[in-house]
Amino acid sequence: MRALPVVFDCDPGKDDAFAIFLALACPEALNVLAITTLGGNVPIEHTTGNALRILAAASRTDIPVYRGCARPMLKALETAEESHGVDGLGGSGLPDVSGAPQPDHAIAAIIRMLETCPEQLTIAAIGPLTNIAMVLIARPDLADKIGHLAVMGGAQGRGNMTEYAEFNIHVDPHAAHVALSVCAPITLVTLDTTRNLRPPMSWFEAMEHANEPARALAGMWREAPIALYDVAVTALLLWPELFTLEACTIDVVLEGERAGQTVITTGEGKDRLLTGIDEVALLSRIAQTMTG
Repeated sequence: MRALPVVFDCDPGKDDAFAIFLALACPEALNVLAITTLGGNVPIEHTTGNALRILAAASRTDIPVYRGCARPMLKALETAEESHGVDGLGGSGLPDVSGAPQPDHAIAAIIRMLETCPEQLTIAAIGPLTNIAMVLIARPDLADKIGHLAVMGGAQGRGNMTEYAEFNIHVDPHAAHVALSVCAPITLVTLDTTRNLRPPMSWFEAMEHANEPARALAGMWREAPIALYDVAVTALLLWPELFTLEACTIDVVLEGERAGQTVITTGEGKDRLLTGIDEVALLSRIAQTMTG
């Protein structure tokens, strides 16, 4: 089988870093064409620099990085340094990178890849959806070239930013509304199904000495552990048999106290909701992959 062509649209972020490291450890399955960045967990200066640091640590500086939207479409950026550290990769110990992103804006780069890729692209959207929405506003005719939009975002139960809203959707609900309305098929990986993906520190320590990515991950989780939210998106692309999915429709509330809430109706629809994970098998495969 040919490796799946995938673009990571992200705001690194510790769990973004883990998601990308996991993808890069599986080149036979995932062909990472590019990383596009935006403001989210930390401002874009850090997220873009972090993407370069991640690729350097994985010895994959051949993969281009494109800087995207610095702020949401219609509101000020909210960040999450308390979870990720001031630079977004708190505790990683990864050195600063002297390189620079590509000169093209992420929106132009995604449009070009959609136009020129001989097959449909998979986009792993593990940050706010601003870049994706702007692509679809500029070129709605390219929506069919996105073969799969795998999104970490939303919640059916309580959010982690407000009672109703999960971080990635809360940061730019208008972009989420555009992206989730236009693209198909979408798989939504929500807060509900990932918030319990919290392996103990001993799990990180067991793979800490395998390589530089594993060492950096152990350092980040030792400083401030979080759930493996974004990692579930990469894992879904690698091992779909470990996940349970249900057909659904998705809407996003844009106004009032529920702004940023994802309204998910299951049972039918063009999209899929992640509803279950074989957590034991998943953590075992991740550990084996990261130390292999």
